[in-house]
Amino acid sequence: MDNSLISIIVPIFNVETYISECIESIQNQTYQNLQIILVDDGSVDQSGIICDKYALKDLRIEVIHQHNQGVVAARKHGLDRAKGKYIGFVDGDDYIEPDMYQMLIQEMERSKADFVHSGFWESNKKIEFSNERIKVSEVRYKLLKDVILESYITPSNWSKLFKAHLIKRAYDQLDNDCSLGEDLLVLCVCILECNIISIVKDSYYHYRVREGSLSHKNEIGDLKKVYKLYENLSNVLGLYGLEKKFKPILDEFLWNNMMNYMARINQEGFQIAKYYFGDTEKLCGRKIVIYGAGTVGRDYYAQICRYSDCRVIAWIDSHPERYHYKHINLYGIAALDTIEFDMLLIAVLNKKLADDIRNELIKIGIGREKIYWSKPKKWGYTRYSAD
Repeated sequence: MDNSLISIIVPIFNVETYISECIESIQNQTYQNLQIILVDDGSVDQSGIICDKYALKDLRIEVIHQHNQGVVAARKHGLDRAKGKYIGFVDGDDYIEPDMYQMLIQEMERSKADFVHSGFWESNKKIEFSNERIKVSEVRYKLLKDVILESYITPSNWSKLFKAHLIKRAYDQLDNDCSLGEDLLVLCVCILECNIISIVKDSYYHYRVREGSLSHKNEIGDLKKVYKLYENLSNVLGLYGLEKKFKPILDEFLWNNMMNYMARINQEGFQIAKYYFGDTEKLCGRKIVIYGAGTVGRDYYAQICRYSDCRVIAWIDSHPERYHYKHINLYGIAALDTIEFDMLLIAVLNKKLADDIRNELIKIGIGREKIYWSKPKKWGYTRYSAD
């Protein structure tokens, strides 16, 4: 392996509580040939001062101070300064494993990839993928469709390492006011421009979900941002002559995301169902356990409880403490030892996750014939089914 320079860009805004851990996790990488670019986007707390203190002690660190212009402008300014052959991103309130860039650059050079995508940690939950090397020219259309409809590679740019020319070209096509979906737009451009993508199973990045952070606020005004993202995706695809071909997919994207935001505006005030269980004839006369308390499980519970010819005996989850639904009892897996049921309905969206749950249930003695999963159906939209 050569010793190519990696530029790591860190956009920073009012994260004084977390920024030291973030910077030190980058400094302590086993791969040391790094250019660390800290972009202070007009912080009004001590974040910028903390960055300057680290820069005084480590010549690899460069600090950019700018008036608050948003994360896209911050990353663009970092890209203007970046000198590395490869470029990565870390958010100022997150941190990374010591061997992250050592492993990613090894994979870049081994696979000759244009970018590498890895697993990550989110709120102490490990998100993993299967190892894979994708020749993009053979699956470009399908890959784009899956990415836009959120069923394949996650768009987050911090879980990736890019060839510098590729990621700079992607950001050249973005407006600074792209306040929602920047990472998705970037990923689409990269897929349209690249030849090889490598996916690695291991998780190196720790993504911190902070209550009240801008990326997790839910406001009615965000619906305008969703539509703006829809327009931006159309424009990007239009540059490659693909807008008409992707119109049905983009329409589905718009519908799904509008429904997502409407459902999240006021969780206690009302709920908008996204998913329903389609094989309702299988429920007739059954005593049913629903496994999974996320969005799919919530929608299944509301749907199936309305039926008079079957009965929900229990609603369970492997981590019931994470969920709070008023007037509903949610149990852990141990409850399966004390109840009688005819059918255990796995209420998750992803088939691999459903298979993992099925295998774990079989290990604890649940009969395979009682366990059932099918792909959840979506309310209100007929899925586009092109090749």
